[in-house]
Amino acid sequence: MPDPLLSVKDLRVSYGRVEAVRGISFDVEAGSLVTLVGANGAGKSSIINAISGMLRPASGSITFDGRDITRTRAHKLVPLGLVQVPEGRQVLATMTIAENLRMGARGLGRGASTAIDEMYQRFPVLGERRALPAGSLSGGEQQMLAIARAMLARPRLVLMDEPSMGLAPKIVNEVFSVIEEIRASGATVLLVEQNARRALQAASHGHVLQNGEVVRSGPAAELLADDAIIQAYLGTGGIQK
Repeated sequence: MPDPLLSVKDLRVSYGRVEAVRGISFDVEAGSLVTLVGANGAGKSSIINAISGMLRPASGSITFDGRDITRTRAHKLVPLGLVQVPEGRQVLATMTIAENLRMGARGLGRGASTAIDEMYQRFPVLGERRALPAGSLSGGEQQMLAIARAMLARPRLVLMDEPSMGLAPKIVNEVFSVIEEIRASGATVLLVEQNARRALQAASHGHVLQNGEVVRSGPAAELLADDAIIQAYLGTGGIQK
C-alpha cells in the first residue's frame, strides 16, 4: 500500500499554557477528501494552520509526500504543492480580482495568463468582474476567488478552512460542488468544516474532534449515520471515547 500523501503524528499545538491540539494523529491518502469536524474550539483550524506552516507545533510531526514539513514556513510549502484556502477567505479587498489572481499565479511564469484564463472559465463571475475590487464581491464570490487563487498554484493537497462559513445555503451547495470538482480533478483535499453533515456527505473519510482530540474516525458515510456526530458538532452533546 502506498504511503499517505499527508501524515500527522502526535501533533500538539499550544497557545501559551492552553493546549488547543492534544496529540492528534491521522493520515490523508492521495486523491481523497478527508474532513475534520467538530464544534467551535475543537482544534480544527489549529491543525490546519500547523500543517500549512502558519503555526509552529509544540510537538509531533507532519509529513507531506515523504518530506518532514513540521517546521517548514508557509511560503516554502506552496512550491511543494500544499496550499491553504484560509478561514474568512482573506482576499486582498482593495486589489482587483485580476490582481488577486495574478498574486496566486506568480510562480507560473509565462503560463500565468493561460492559467488565470482557465479560472475565469471555471468561475465566470470572476471573469465578468475582473476589474472590480475583490472587496466588492459577495461572500460566496469571495470564497470562489480564494479557491481560484489557491488552485493557480497547481496544488497536490488543498487545505480548506471553514469554506461555508457565513454563506447562504444555496451558496454553500455551490462551494461544495467546487470542492468535489477539485477532488475529481486529482487533487487531495483536507477540509475543516463546522457544517458536519455537508462535509461528511462530500468526504471519503472523517475525523471528529472534541476538546483538541480525535474522538471518532471512520468512513464518512458511517459517521454521517451516527446522530452523536451531529450532536457533538452542534455542541449539544459529547462523544464518548
